[in-house]
Amino acid sequence: MLKTLRTLLPVLFLAAGLAAPAAAQDAPTTIPGATTVDANALIELVEQEPGLVILDNRKEADYAAGHIEGAVRLIDTDITDDGVLAAHIPAKDAPVLFYCNGVKCGRAANAVEKAVKAGYSKVYYYALGMDEWRQKNLPLVTN
Repeated sequence: MLKTLRTLLPVLFLAAGLAAPAAAQDAPTTIPGATTVDANALIELVEQEPGLVILDNRKEADYAAGHIEGAVRLIDTDITDDGVLAAHIPAKDAPVLFYCNGVKCGRAANAVEKAVKAGYSKVYYYALGMDEWRQKNLPLVTN
């Protein structure tokens, strides 16, 4: 039995390794017209862009459980026209960052695509989102 298990384990690990990248592709990690950032780049961006608008594209319960300081909640499905974005972003050339729960979420990707299509020129996409933020034990604000 141990011999069978030793033979089977590498096959299972290989299968799991092959399945993981496919699942991680639920949302794109890059979007044309936007700059993808990771947690470290996001922190630098906050320091370098005092007017940065941070939009949290998650559900209310997720946002209330903890969000990046200064983030305003705007779920992607609420972005029904350019006016919704304009209510949160002061100008088409203002820096704006979108994030959600990570690549399995997809809400930030949808919001980023809408912002780029609407003509916003300084769009930042935190594709890894709260998955990475929590892994790095970075601070969260709760309501």
